[in-house]
Amino acid sequence: MNLAIYIAKRLKGDATSVGRVSRLGTIIATVSVGISIFVMILSVSIIRGFRDEIENKAAGFTGHILMEAPGAGFITDPVPMSTQLSYFQNLPTLQQIDHIQEFAISPGLIKTESALQGVSLKGVGPSFRWNFFKENLKEGKLPSLNDSVSSSEILISFRLAGLLNLHTNDIVTMYFIGENVRMRRFVISGIYDAQLEDIDNHLILGDIRHARKLNGWSDDQVSGVELFLKDSRNIEKKQEQIEEYIIRNTSDTDQGVVLRNIRKIYAHLYDWLDLMDINVAILLTLMILVGGFNMISGLLIMLVEKTSMIGLFKSMGMKDRQVRMSFLAHSFGIALRGVIWGTVLAVIFCIVQDTTHFLKLNPASYFVSSVPVSLIWWHVVLVDILGIAAIMLLVQLPLRGIVRVSPDKAIRMN
Repeated sequence: MNLAIYIAKRLKGDATSVGRVSRLGTIIATVSVGISIFVMILSVSIIRGFRDEIENKAAGFTGHILMEAPGAGFITDPVPMSTQLSYFQNLPTLQQIDHIQEFAISPGLIKTESALQGVSLKGVGPSFRWNFFKENLKEGKLPSLNDSVSSSEILISFRLAGLLNLHTNDIVTMYFIGENVRMRRFVISGIYDAQLEDIDNHLILGDIRHARKLNGWSDDQVSGVELFLKDSRNIEKKQEQIEEYIIRNTSDTDQGVVLRNIRKIYAHLYDWLDLMDINVAILLTLMILVGGFNMISGLLIMLVEKTSMIGLFKSMGMKDRQVRMSFLAHSFGIALRGVIWGTVLAVIFCIVQDTTHFLKLNPASYFVSSVPVSLIWWHVVLVDILGIAAIMLLVQLPLRGIVRVSPDKAIRMN
């Protein structure tokens, strides 16, 4: 057996009075490393969970990239965009794009006996994917749209239903103000709860034919087109590639369009997530320092107890390098045990939280009803490796003092 490994095993102490101090230091260091790794994995998983949840909500409302007419979204009156573009039919064939869907917005008011609320009727057609709203459907059913006649069914948000005291199957009256005030009656087929307050407190989904008629648009005019990507990573680069395709294939008669991705549309949400990233980075640094300095404390405790043993080995010809390797091997063993326990507990915690959602949040402040977790195996491995590497670098500091112990002084301290 390697001498350094043999000595490292002896350094951990035992239950006797002689080794009790070393054993206590080992336990403290192991628990500290375990807690640090536990908190680090949880922090990374939670911030990843927040990003996934908010990105899914944002994409569910507007797609990953939104194509609009210039000026849309910045003025009150809806700005139409024609779908009779020379490149429009070939957009779905681009390798970045998974799906495209059209919509038309018509702003209006909902009036009940007790309240009046400004809303936006988002008209959608047969190409609309209902997956997101189906997942977040709280009551009732999705609107039934067919090709023959316009549907009077609408889908409203849970927050809007609460504000206006509305329920499924209720008939609501909406007023649309333009050159003339027009009134329409709709039936609430369902209520969704997406918990994104900036949008779902005014967004109503219905038939696109109503919105076009209210806006005075033709059948080829829409408010915009939502582009869903196959992979939302590097979304800015994919947006640039789509813009380059449009520029290359547009004709002189085509209407100009503007592309905006969800990072721009929901800049305040992504700014909040970026701020959370900074907080997580600070927390990871603190946890590594806590684990590392507790490891150093454990080594110093062992140094006090094992000073005479170190002096004895050095008097017998043991090199400083071998002494250092013995303590490094012992430190690595402590760090590895702490990392394993911390990782196991963090994984169990994430699985339980993802299954039961026992930790709740206020959706008005955090946009989700419970703490989201996204456990990615390579994130866990990376945290474990970086944690062990950082801790092993930190323990180099006290080792410099350990190897400088004079053999004669060390033996006399016994």
